[in-house]
Amino acid sequence: MCKVSAIIFFVCSFTSRNYFFSTLRTMKLRQLIAFSALLCYFAGCTVERAEEQILARHVNGVKKTSIWVYPDGTVLKRNEWYNDGIKELEIPYEDSLPHGEFKRWTGFGDVAMIGHYKKGKKDGKWTVYYQNKKVEAVQFYKDDHPVGDWEGWHHNGQKSFEQHYNDSGNAVGVWKKWHDNGVLAEENSNCHDMERNDSAEYTPIPGYIKRYGRNCKILEYYECVEGQKEGSYKLYYESYGNPDTTGESCNTAQIKEEGFAESDILFDPHTTYRADGTFIKKIKSSFFKGREKIQWFDENNNVVRESNFITEETDGPVESTGITYGTCANSSTLFCAETSFVRSAAPSGTLDSCTLSFKDKYKQSIGKFPASLRYIKAGHVLLYEEFWAYDEPPSSYGDPTLRASRSFYPDSMGGRMASEGFWQRTHDGKSKRHGIWRNWYPSGILKDSLNYVNGERVGEQFSYDSTGKLTIHKTEAGKNRPVIMHILGN
Repeated sequence: MCKVSAIIFFVCSFTSRNYFFSTLRTMKLRQLIAFSALLCYFAGCTVERAEEQILARHVNGVKKTSIWVYPDGTVLKRNEWYNDGIKELEIPYEDSLPHGEFKRWTGFGDVAMIGHYKKGKKDGKWTVYYQNKKVEAVQFYKDDHPVGDWEGWHHNGQKSFEQHYNDSGNAVGVWKKWHDNGVLAEENSNCHDMERNDSAEYTPIPGYIKRYGRNCKILEYYECVEGQKEGSYKLYYESYGNPDTTGESCNTAQIKEEGFAESDILFDPHTTYRADGTFIKKIKSSFFKGREKIQWFDENNNVVRESNFITEETDGPVESTGITYGTCANSSTLFCAETSFVRSAAPSGTLDSCTLSFKDKYKQSIGKFPASLRYIKAGHVLLYEEFWAYDEPPSSYGDPTLRASRSFYPDSMGGRMASEGFWQRTHDGKSKRHGIWRNWYPSGILKDSLNYVNGERVGEQFSYDSTGKLTIHKTEAGKNRPVIMHILGN
């Protein structure tokens, strides 16, 4: 049986193939259609046309997905369409599987991608195009996985990347990326974040990643194994200027941080530096004991603050006790945060004293309530405190969670409490607002009183002006639920 689709397709047996094809070349379209019909009539062919079936439409009614199907259910091709009626892609089918040349177009009707399917799998050369019809990338596939050498180009024609795969689809060799000015942007040797496609025994090969700025100066260096950062790393200060065309100084720059990474996590120990090469901070730690010491330095490499941690060996995770600090924004010698660590990497316990650089501004407030974390935000005048603790009695083994948070005005504004709220541990170990949350004006007059249940506002909610007059009274029942507004009297 022969099938003639909307674009005339037929296959019949003929005595002389050469005569048949030479006849086709000399015919016009109308003659070809008539000739094919006569041939099929005398050869016993049945003429069938594939018809379009619309599977989905855009919200504006324009067809989104359609397939061309023969009467026996065989799919000829599938099309996708933009919401303005322009065709987005076309995939030919054979035996109900994508087979043949694939095409994708932009919203302007320009070719965006050309590829090939073989029995449902990507196969051969795939080309990606910019809107100006220039080639953006060339890729190769075999049995639906990448093979060979892939290349890409920037819009200006400069090479953008190269990647390499073996016949099994595994990443191999050194991959590279370039900036659009032609300067090397990244060099990746055996540090490819992708799963291997073969099951043969494989020994991981250590590799590295180097990243460079537009002036060719190095910015990052990481050792890695199996696609994850594993081993030493270095970060560098970014510099500016013209690229070194010789490439001799590209791997030389002022170091910003160096340390050790494990399983993609920048792990202690590490050291950070100022742009002039002096120390900012050093962290000493070990795999078994965790953090042991943190030191902060001034511009002359003198230690200005030090944290020492006492480590207890347990059957579970390593547990440490100590206090650590955080520097103020835009400063490496002033400290705007402090926190206690008791038996956990999360803050817990209480801070017995305050060592903030600006503690004298909050003499009336510091020490009034138990605090595990104390800090001053950049650009804010308030002092913030948080209290973290384990469950009492412990409900399950795990880290402490946030229980209460407060903020205070500086002494110059009266030194009163600015806010207070409470938290509750959820089933997943996190903390959500729970209970009464209140905010005050600097004068001590209540600003609002809010009720929370498991992180959502539930119940009576009140707001007041600076004179203490009630301005808002409403009843809420949780997120995205009706709110009852109460009419206020004079």
